[in-house]
Amino acid sequence: MNKTVLNVLAVVALAICATIPLRTNAESQDQFVIGKQAYENREYSTALKILLPLAEKGLSDAQVIIGDMYNIGRGFQQDNSRAIEWYQKAAEQGNLDAIQMLGQGMRLLGESSP
Repeated sequence: MNKTVLNVLAVVALAICATIPLRTNAESQDQFVIGKQAYENREYSTALKILLPLAEKGLSDAQVIIGDMYNIGRGFQQDNSRAIEWYQKAAEQGNLDAIQMLGQGMRLLGESSP
């Protein structure tokens, strides 16, 4: 192959690779919407199946809902420590809902915010 053909192939390969994360993010967002709807419809086992893998991959909105599920005992046995772990993961990404939940938890425990 000549150099021009190799350069064209390299550009095409780069363009294809650049779209993969976008497609994955869009698919994750679509799955999140489905999982959130299941949670809101009190279909906790369905929500858990959809949202937990997304939370484990780092989707902060899913992490907040998983935190909520632990916090109030929906889909999991209530476990405030696990709820805080999920809220912290989301808060580290700047998720405002998670930051608010951590602040509320600290006030309930009688601790001051940092």
